[in-house]
Amino acid sequence: MAGTPNVDFPADTTALSVLPLGQDEALTSRVRRSSDTLLHVSHPRDPRGDGAEFVLRDMLELSWQADDGLRSIPTEAVGVTDDGLWKLKITGPASRLQRRDAVRAPIGLPVTLSYDGITLTGSTVDLSEGGLLAVFRGYADLGVGTPFPKRGQVMPLRLDLWSDELVTDVQMVRRRPRHDQLHEWSLAFVGLPEPAADLIRSHVFTALRNARARGISTLY
Repeated sequence: MAGTPNVDFPADTTALSVLPLGQDEALTSRVRRSSDTLLHVSHPRDPRGDGAEFVLRDMLELSWQADDGLRSIPTEAVGVTDDGLWKLKITGPASRLQRRDAVRAPIGLPVTLSYDGITLTGSTVDLSEGGLLAVFRGYADLGVGTPFPKRGQVMPLRLDLWSDELVTDVQMVRRRPRHDQLHEWSLAFVGLPEPAADLIRSHVFTALRNARARGISTLY
């Protein structure tokens, strides 16, 4: 493929935000491999984790975090491989997208957190490449026999990104009680690898894009 990888087109393993022409809801995907004329991407999924329907000749705008900022490129859906990848033909040059540095977005993704011999399950409230805000379901002994984690405590976390699962360490930043007797936990990623940060950026940008489509412009 002509051009510079990750500038003129998304390189292999790059996380994507995918917007079908004429639709408001963006999807998430990842480049699995490429050829001279095609990108092969994982089955795009919506914010609920459901796979999108493949439509032959559908026009899709792909956006990704490039070396020089956020970029997008127009493509056309031309087929599906035997292993379920979508084959997308690039139909025009990449362009630079302008946006503020608003890297945090409201996203509800399944998450589990482990410490002191217990495992908490819950959902993210918002997400960024720096960390997340999450709510965990009630654990009877939490805060009584089992203390809350201390500020700065490092713990293993699993985050379900639908087509990928992120397993990484997070650090406790703060905890805030809510009116429903649950708590919001602010957690910062520790030593997050760049491929994982790239994947999170694609989910964040997709969520921001969908919020804008619904008229929630304050996120930008």
